[in-house]
Amino acid sequence: PLSYKWRLPYFPSGKEKRCVLRIRYNISTDDYDPMATFAGQNRIAALGQRSPVEQNPNINIGSFTNQALRLAINTAQFGRTFQDRSHVFRLLPRTALNQANSTNISIKNLN
Repeated sequence: PLSYKWRLPYFPSGKEKRCVLRIRYNISTDDYDPMATFAGQNRIAALGQRSPVEQNPNINIGSFTNQALRLAINTAQFGRTFQDRSHVFRLLPRTALNQANSTNISIKNLN
């Protein structure tokens, strides 16, 4: 959904409360056709094809000890980027003036 109707909690104690809201979403890329791209296309030995992206590869970082560095690459997640947004805010006690419905007015960055 493009929106979510959230009912703010009510605390009858009348004390200010801190609240943390975490929103996580993913952005999937369209660099390739997801309906026509399969893992079997990553490596076709008979054609000499090999994917440049491998699961958890060991790479040489050029150190004098020749120890390899293992990268944590999950190829099942490679075409997706996850975004996390966390917000901390205060919930103030409700008064007679703000008991009615409130409207959130937000400003979006259009750059």
